[in-house]
Amino acid sequence: MKKNNIYISLMVFILAFVTSCQDAIDVLPKDEITESSALETVDDIEDAVTGVYAAISGSNLISWNSRFSDNLKKGAGNRGQGVQVHTWSIVTSTNEPDGLWRNMYLVINRANRILAVIDNIPTNSSADASKINVFKGELLTIRALMHFDLARLFSTSYTDLNALAVPYVDFPVVLEKPARNTLGEVYTNIENDLIEASSLISSSSRSNIYVTPDVIPALKARVALYKNTSADNTVAINNATTVINNNSISSISNMPSVWTDDSEQGVIFKLKRTPTNFAVGTLFTDTNGDVFFSPAKQLMDLYTSNDARKSSYFASSDEVGKYLGTSSVFGLNDIKMFRVAEQYLIRAEAYARENMLTEAAADYNMVRKNRISSYTDESFANKTEALNKIREERRRELAYEGHRFFDLKRDGLPVTRLADDCAPNSFACDLPASSHKFTLPIPQTEIFANPNIADQQNPGYN
Repeated sequence: MKKNNIYISLMVFILAFVTSCQDAIDVLPKDEITESSALETVDDIEDAVTGVYAAISGSNLISWNSRFSDNLKKGAGNRGQGVQVHTWSIVTSTNEPDGLWRNMYLVINRANRILAVIDNIPTNSSADASKINVFKGELLTIRALMHFDLARLFSTSYTDLNALAVPYVDFPVVLEKPARNTLGEVYTNIENDLIEASSLISSSSRSNIYVTPDVIPALKARVALYKNTSADNTVAINNATTVINNNSISSISNMPSVWTDDSEQGVIFKLKRTPTNFAVGTLFTDTNGDVFFSPAKQLMDLYTSNDARKSSYFASSDEVGKYLGTSSVFGLNDIKMFRVAEQYLIRAEAYARENMLTEAAADYNMVRKNRISSYTDESFANKTEALNKIREERRRELAYEGHRFFDLKRDGLPVTRLADDCAPNSFACDLPASSHKFTLPIPQTEIFANPNIADQQNPGYN
């Protein structure tokens, strides 16, 4: 890991507490002592696991996906916020790739430091033993998720198993300087972590602000979709089906309340945000009303007037409305990491790839009938039509949730902005699918600090 991460791992280990399973996540520093003495009880482990959740940004992927892709245009009040990413002026020293790398490996290292000692924690009852299993399963799932997100950002391919991805780190980093693993090795480690996690979290009474049993198949389905083989399509279908059978999609009347945090229908896993956390809505609009980024006209035109998402996702033609926050804290909303609607669209796409068009249409229609009033079911004439319509529906349903950049990249598609949407930066209207900028550069700080990665920079950034 980079110098800063090594320094962090040698500093005070951040622990946290939870006042209740629904309450705010507050991180409190403890004394500067090693894990072997700091983590001695089940309660200590619970505090430390909460600290791992507290470190997950969530908003960083929303920022990158939204600003890089075709879902936003530069706002009238933009004072330079996110413009480098929006105009694809990306080099090895660009802050955003460095921040993504830094945050995700911080989360991984926190998880690994707990996993290194968790098996030695004494348990005095079967309830304690069960808790330890659940905590371990949650950490393994988080570790898998963070590595998958890193691979999605920093690997040139999602299907070439020999492509360089990222170091898969399954130990606490102190002075080690790991080299990049191949994509195939990263996938194998993700799958191994999730297999072990499944055996540990067969049931859990914890709420959806933690990893529950349904998060594991949801992540398995997402990973399998990216791998894009016939066998993996089956894996995606089976795992998405598990999640769908256990959960209800948010209804047309209830869906708007999901984005005000008044409802959790259809939300499998979310990051609980409190006034001490970054307000995700301020990625788009400042607290003083200055609009940094407005919704792209191209995106807004995809919604019909009877689509409930239109009024929920857009406050106006100039303002993103998905994260308006509360009356007391503008822009502060929980970050939805996994939703049932995504699982329907994952399964629809996997069905379509296997030319199971009737099944694909049924899942596609399930999402749309729960968003569009007086909706009439559609059918697909062929595989190409099915995949194109499902991709477009993903764009509608998952807008500003951290998916669009990845969808374009995995389907080999360019960023193509309308003239209206790129008018403030007319030089950044089109980015070809062949551009090396669809893969982020390994941060320059990591290149300098880690000799084992120094000659493994991504193409186009040397």
